[in-house]
Amino acid sequence: MATLAYSIRNSLYLNITNRCSNNCSFCIKFNSRTFQENDLFLDKEPSFDEIMTVIALRSDFDEIVFCGYGESLIRLDIVKQVAEAVKQYYSVRVRINTDGQANLVHGRNIVPELTGIVDCLSVSLNAPDAETYIRLCQTPFGAAGFTGVCDFIRLAAAAIPEVIASIVLVPSVDSESCKALALSLGASFRVRSYYEE
Repeated sequence: MATLAYSIRNSLYLNITNRCSNNCSFCIKFNSRTFQENDLFLDKEPSFDEIMTVIALRSDFDEIVFCGYGESLIRLDIVKQVAEAVKQYYSVRVRINTDGQANLVHGRNIVPELTGIVDCLSVSLNAPDAETYIRLCQTPFGAAGFTGVCDFIRLAAAAIPEVIASIVLVPSVDSESCKALALSLGASFRVRSYYEE
């Protein structure tokens, strides 16, 4: 049975979709159905009530993180609904791990819709330039995909309390150039592990 919620330290991670706007060559989901023994391949996308039910079954968290085997902000309305409910009933921190392409997917700036209900956005920058981004992330948006991620980070940094631009440390990525770009966009910077099977 697919896992809708899983814990890492004091954070409760919500797996709400397998759909993604990228097809990243380094994504762990292409090597394994599971992450830390949790099956993250969904048979169907959970409803608001199903998500809130799995949250209610847990008591050992002080942060909710939208992060599974897909891009949570594809389901923007559900993310907003759950984040608002979490803030109302649990008063914990809300973080979204995202590929940063939600504005391209939805055709508008969605950052204002997250203001006040999201405390942190961790955005997958993954490259210092469009050419590298296209090669690694195989975005359907072409060069506009990389520009869109950079614009999203810049807009988010002006509206959301914490914005982190992250990269997966694949051998061909210049992490120092990525860090310089992240800081120029107003975000902090984080390097994530590359899971190689």
